Amino acid sequence: MLRILILVCFLLASGCSDDTRKNTVVLNYNDFGPQVIASEIIGMEWWQWQDHGESRPRDYDIKVVVYRKVALDEIKKIYFINPDQEQDYRYLKYEAAIIFLDKKIEDNVIDEVTIRLQKTRDFLTEKLGDKN
Repeated sequence: MLRILILVCFLLASGCSDDTRKNTVVLNYNDFGPQVIASEIIGMEWWQWQDHGESRPRDYDIKVVVYRKVALDEIKKIYFINPDQEQDYRYLKYEAAIIFLDKKIEDNVIDEVTIRLQKTRDFLTEKLGDKN
């Protein structure tokens, strides 16, 4: 919780543009399905600065920044990777996210996963869809 508060304070102090905030959504790794699916587009579910996951299962707080109509460089200034604070972001263009989600929803391998992916897709189109 403290990390989130620090991040919010940083965002407010950094003077990031309204366009950048308006055109980004931060999601959890598992919003793109289990690792077996999500890894195809956002990498493995362990810290990206590690060669592999830990031998004991653990939850990695990995966030996925979906962005549209803003440069990746601008996104990385706001949502930067910091191993010391276990701050890990994956960056995904809106269009790539939608194509990926559509494909996996169409595959419909496991109902529970398909429902989660549809919720993610619906959220993204609501927040970042063509109405912006």
